[in-house]
Amino acid sequence: MKLLKKENVQICEKADDWRDAVRISVLPLERGGYVESRYKDGIIENVEKLGPYIVIADHIALPHARPEQGAIETQISITLFRQDVVFEGRETAARLFVTLAAKDNDKHLDALAKISELLSDEDEVRNILESPNVKTLYKYFETI
Repeated sequence: MKLLKKENVQICEKADDWRDAVRISVLPLERGGYVESRYKDGIIENVEKLGPYIVIADHIALPHARPEQGAIETQISITLFRQDVVFEGRETAARLFVTLAAKDNDKHLDALAKISELLSDEDEVRNILESPNVKTLYKYFETI
């Protein structure tokens, strides 16, 4: 199963705040029927309760929630914001949101490994953040 479909990649100018960024990043998954509408609320509730655990590195957020919080199918969406999204309680901001919906605790592990490998290269991340369009952004992640 391909974990990233082209229609789940988007570039946005900005978000009003991190909650808005989460809602925007979940939207392609919601439209595609991969998550229930409550999935974004689950992510927001988790961050409000646990802190900004979804910020995994400078400029990178990995929004996700538990399968029982509304995941229907395993799928990923990629959202690049042109302007920083600030999280309270964090000294860094995120612009790249790699949003994960996993219907169980196992199927997405290979994808996470590939994403981690790709995003561990600072030069690659810089190039991703400078993607001029959705087509270019998708190409970085198309093997996932």
